[in-house]
Amino acid sequence: MTLNPFILSGMALGLSACVGTPAPQEGAAAQAGAFAVMHEGGSYQAQILAGAPGHALTRAGAQAVPGMTVSVQPLAMDQGRRAKAVAAEACAQARGRFQPQAVGRFAQGAWVFQGGCA
Repeated sequence: MTLNPFILSGMALGLSACVGTPAPQEGAAAQAGAFAVMHEGGSYQAQILAGAPGHALTRAGAQAVPGMTVSVQPLAMDQGRRAKAVAAEACAQARGRFQPQAVGRFAQGAWVFQGGCA
């Protein structure tokens, strides 16, 4: 079987890219801090801090969601969907992964997602 040199060079280049790119670290946590987030023309402040695990509602009942707590403001109680989008952007800025299954709660002008950023 004879292979075309272009195919071989493409395969080698593709394999070298896989080996040369570091894989995401398992268990790496987001960085705590304050983050400014622009979302759909609005400006929001987000805090990512260590905290108690959150929870997700499943068919089997509430399940623990480990991760850092994300708090975003200023928002109104009826802006939960926007709050989740802002929290996801803040978590990305913190080099974390937002966990959309984390249940949020509204308190004093801020939406809080315990366990929301890992």
